[in-house]
Amino acid sequence: MPPSARSPSTPPPSAATSSCCPEPRRAARARADPDLKARWFIGPDDWMPVRRELDLRVGGQELLQGRFAKSGRETLFTARYHDIVKGERLVYVYDMHTAGKLHSTSLATVEMRPRGAGTQPVFTEQVAFLDGTDGRERTASRERGTAAHLDRIGRALREAS
Repeated sequence: MPPSARSPSTPPPSAATSSCCPEPRRAARARADPDLKARWFIGPDDWMPVRRELDLRVGGQELLQGRFAKSGRETLFTARYHDIVKGERLVYVYDMHTAGKLHSTSLATVEMRPRGAGTQPVFTEQVAFLDGTDGRERTASRERGTAAHLDRIGRALREAS
């Protein structure tokens, strides 16, 4: 059966939080500044970026293409931004392609909640795995990746200060 005819695996939405960021405006900069975003929005250790584009506005798009050094397998992340409230919220839809095939489509929301003198980002994702992937296994992997991204955001902002 072709991939488009399969029933997608759609696990329940997942959420990851972190208290790693400074005030909301600086935390928002981590997503809007292409150089700063390139410090934290990366793949695993043996993955290298090939192409990166960012147009962070409603209707704007983002692209991140990379390749794993050992296997040569390519990944492609493409996103379209649907709602942006500066310093408060981002809503976007993104596709992940692996080895030239559509792997998943997600609706993602990033909320920046004030917490003391800082910000607690809350990332919520509803994902549909479209290539026959086991949703539970891939969701756990994606949650680990999201947690790593949230940790790197805080580190990148501290280093940029």
